[in-house]
Amino acid sequence: MAEGPGHFLNELTLWKLKAVAQEFKIDVSSCRYKRDYVQKIASKKLTEDQVRSALDRISAVKAASEDESEQKMISRDLQAIADAPRQASVLPEDDEKAVERHIDEALLMKPELFEVDTVVESAVSKMLVGDYYSAIKLCKQARDQFLESFSKFQVYSAAMSIRSVDELLTRLANEKGELDPILRTALAEAKKAFIDGQPKRREESLQTLETLATKAFDAFLANSEKEEADLRGLLADYESFGTRTDEAKRYLEIASQAKATMNVAEYSKLLDDARTQAERAKELRAKEMAGSFQIVKAAAAEAAAIGVETSSAETGLAEARKAYEQGSFRTALELLTSIEKQVDAAHLEQLRLRKDLEDRHFETVKQALVKYDPMFQEAGGYGLDVTEGTYHVMNARAALGRRDAVNGVKFARRIREVGASTEKELDQKKLELGLITKVEGASCQSCGGDSVYSYQDKSKKCIECGQPVPPQGSLGPSASEQVNAGAPARAKSDSTNVEAAPSKEKKRFRLLRR
Repeated sequence: MAEGPGHFLNELTLWKLKAVAQEFKIDVSSCRYKRDYVQKIASKKLTEDQVRSALDRISAVKAASEDESEQKMISRDLQAIADAPRQASVLPEDDEKAVERHIDEALLMKPELFEVDTVVESAVSKMLVGDYYSAIKLCKQARDQFLESFSKFQVYSAAMSIRSVDELLTRLANEKGELDPILRTALAEAKKAFIDGQPKRREESLQTLETLATKAFDAFLANSEKEEADLRGLLADYESFGTRTDEAKRYLEIASQAKATMNVAEYSKLLDDARTQAERAKELRAKEMAGSFQIVKAAAAEAAAIGVETSSAETGLAEARKAYEQGSFRTALELLTSIEKQVDAAHLEQLRLRKDLEDRHFETVKQALVKYDPMFQEAGGYGLDVTEGTYHVMNARAALGRRDAVNGVKFARRIREVGASTEKELDQKKLELGLITKVEGASCQSCGGDSVYSYQDKSKKCIECGQPVPPQGSLGPSASEQVNAGAPARAKSDSTNVEAAPSKEKKRFRLLRR
């Protein structure tokens, strides 16, 4: 039994008690009154938390069921619209103009209902003081004024509703490209009834029009909201591999504001703009990831140069490349991050074991900056794209500042790789502008080509291999000496003989010095 009138079950309505009994499978078939249900449920010793939780679940299921039923009703109504005969009825042009004129006039005569309230209040005051005669007269006056105001209000509200439906259907037509003919027919019927129809016909045609218009808008909005939800899910997926979606989200927020004001055309346009911005951001992120491949390759190459085994890194890079080409950007990013961490950790371990290696790395970074940073600046002045080069320069300088040798040499390698390509583009640009001239008859001592050009600072360079050409008359090494530079040393006696017999070049040099 219940624990008295204060028991929590007594606070529940009968339908809630029945729902709780059904939830906990309690037999209440013999119960006739509320107290019977309370006693039956209380006998099961259920706690208040159990009962409240059960009611929350029941309410949630009921709300979901109601939403589903409403969606089914909307779908059924729309299907009925779709199945209706496709014979649109439109008003003649003269009648259309007359309707618009009458609607404009009706919208200018907004009824004032506060006068009726004032008369009613006066009648109440008269009745309270015992002046029933005056109260009766005032009540009659209030009723007459109300009937007149109500008639005006019916005309005013009908005009406003027809104008609103007309504007809404125009926006839907602009957005969807076409409109269901039955909607046009309903609009024409409501306009006809507004001009010369009986009050009952006017009210029925207006209600039909309002129902069809709101159902059509609900269907359009449901599709658009689904598109918006899909887009938000897409943005979440893009963000998982580092895509910046701030701009796309900004468009979505503005689209939500347009939806709140029922501006369907602007809402749909903003959704398209948000999707476009998301795709652009994804493409930009894909390009950034393509650059990440080069960075990871540079990290592996620098580690391999000091003796680190990088075969697993190369295998991982191939898998990441495959995932990237298939559009699995998140998987590709995870693989690249894992490979770079492993390679950098092995590289750092070598730095701990070899104390001189760090200084050599820092010197390598400085040489790359000294050579290519001014070149990137010059190339940028000629309008060439040096974004990647300057980005690596910035990262290399930051690595130097924090004494990070591993990342420093990684970015230095990319500076050299990008710089070699930029140098050729810069030379080609200067050649087009006539800023460098070809040196006729000169050949490069490194590659043997004849693409030797003279620059404005009087220097000469082969634009094929990029090697500088010594000025004429300088004592640069000859081709044969360059070839034999790495040859094994000859026997001691041969070396002595060579030193004892100076060459003609050496004699010539001595004469020049005198």
